Amino acid sequence: MSDAVSYAACAALLVLSYTDLSARRLPNSLVAMFGALYVPHAWLAHTPWTSFAQHAATALVCFAVGAALHAAGQFGGGDVKLASAVLLWAGPRAALPTLALVSLAGLVIVALGCAADRLAPSMPFAAPLARLWSARRGVAYGVALSIGGWCVVLPREFITG
Repeated sequence: MSDAVSYAACAALLVLSYTDLSARRLPNSLVAMFGALYVPHAWLAHTPWTSFAQHAATALVCFAVGAALHAAGQFGGGDVKLASAVLLWAGPRAALPTLALVSLAGLVIVALGCAADRLAPSMPFAAPLARLWSARRGVAYGVALSIGGWCVVLPREFITG
């Protein structure tokens, strides 16, 4: 049953990725649903209260740092909320590897966005795809956060086979 919750969380991340690519927005309702799915997941997985509290504390620290970055104009508000929800799922042990993966994915997304902006004028048939990834519209960092989220949410059996 816990796997069903994990798959629902992954589906929410997929929708968030598409929404961020198409509109450069991360709807609060979807981010909240993704984060809230951690509660039944933890309950079904018989997560001890101390571990649950550590996961929540990790998310709160992420939110505080993200809010400061947002106030400085360095990070989008939706990205702050999604990063906090991803780190709620990751917890303190997986937080740094998850953030490293998100950073690498973000770098790839920036490269794709720059390539899309450069190649779009010479390839009009690819304009709709280039528009999705365009760095001129802003970086779709929600996609990078979703990649990190998938890695901490997917059941281990799904990843290892």
